Amino acid sequence: MHTRSLWAVVLALLFLLPAATVEGQKVQPKERGPWEINLFAGGFDDDFEFDPDGSDYYVDPDQNILFGGALNYHLPYTIGPFGTFVGLDGRFVPLDMAPRIYDGREYVTDLNALLGSGLVGLTLPLHERVDIYGVAGLSLVNWRPEGDHDAEMDFGYTYGGGLRVYLKENIGLFGDFRGWDIPTAMEDVTTSVSGFTANETFWGYSITGGLSYFFGTKDTDKDGVKDPDDACPDTPLGVEVDAQGCPVDSDGDGVPDYLDECPDTPQGAPVDSRGCPLDSDGDGVPDYMDNCPNTPSGAPVDAQGCPLDSDGDGVFDYLDRCPNTPAGTEVDSQGCPIPEEPEVISYTFEDVNFEFDSAVITDEGEAKLREIGSTLITIMDADIEVHGHTDATGPENYNMGLSQRRAESVRDWLLENYNQLNSNQFTVRAFGEDQPIDTNDTREGRARNRRVEIKVITL
Repeated sequence: MHTRSLWAVVLALLFLLPAATVEGQKVQPKERGPWEINLFAGGFDDDFEFDPDGSDYYVDPDQNILFGGALNYHLPYTIGPFGTFVGLDGRFVPLDMAPRIYDGREYVTDLNALLGSGLVGLTLPLHERVDIYGVAGLSLVNWRPEGDHDAEMDFGYTYGGGLRVYLKENIGLFGDFRGWDIPTAMEDVTTSVSGFTANETFWGYSITGGLSYFFGTKDTDKDGVKDPDDACPDTPLGVEVDAQGCPVDSDGDGVPDYLDECPDTPQGAPVDSRGCPLDSDGDGVPDYMDNCPNTPSGAPVDAQGCPLDSDGDGVFDYLDRCPNTPAGTEVDSQGCPIPEEPEVISYTFEDVNFEFDSAVITDEGEAKLREIGSTLITIMDADIEVHGHTDATGPENYNMGLSQRRAESVRDWLLENYNQLNSNQFTVRAFGEDQPIDTNDTREGRARNRRVEIKVITL
């Protein structure tokens, strides 16, 4: 390759060097509309490099001008930060071809060149309104000399790059550099025009400027679904969408996957704004599984969301003040065992068991106490209450003292005669005439009211 050809490759690559310093992707051309039409004009030169015999035969640009157009399609694929495109490019270049001296005369033959290229390219956005690009491809050149001289088609390759500045979203101005290498160019043309057959590579380059217009169906939110088919045209960038362009909601809970912190919620379960099942009572069991949805805050629950009852007494743990009650025990509303009602056995000594107006026990009374004492010693840990009572005859204070003395007399007799009993078991209480069990208006009623009651309390 000639030195100038090497420089052309270097210049084309320089357009892509900023890629190393660009952070983030801006607006790709495909997002402005996938189709692009370019119209351009500029200069073309080969700088006498095509000089087959080294002196007399040459090709040189005429007026150093070029006109052309291109059609590109920007693919929906990217390579890292680079957009991709393919295109067709056509250019018209008027050239001069002449032997410097022929039959003693110097003249110039017009040679029109039509350059058509198939291209592939990469685009790198630098800013919302600026991008650069590089292209390469194969070219087919039609050389058409004036007059009756033979035309010719040659194959070669092309390469280059450019910078584009956008005036609007889909309209931009660009500057472009393009180079061509056409091996063994114009053999038939040089033979026809000059009688000399060339066997040399034609190298040329152009610098052009022009207008780009983008059109076609766009994808505004860049989700891969074109706007006319996109039911959700404002989907955030990078979010996975369905065929309608709407964010995917894999579990069908109404919260799209990109916002869903609980992506596997069972179908039909009510969820919050994060896509997680509701837990209205905050017990850690979601509502759709909660058999007790109104559990008080902080109460420990089971897998069904119901308050725990560890001892199975029917009172939830958070209410249970006696959490380890044995199974089957009857409990109260606080989960504590209900105390057993003590059994009370009552024995009554009437007045006939004492001397008149005395606390001395008669023989008949002692006989009755022996029966009671024999029973008391068989009752383990019995609490024994001795209650003294009188009728309403006499002063009230006197009667209170008499009832106290008679109750104490019964207690003392039992302790003296039954060493199995101890004083700690006994409680003596005097009621005087306050608790009659019959009328005090008759002799019989008063006799019944004069009494000592022994109450045996057992658990």
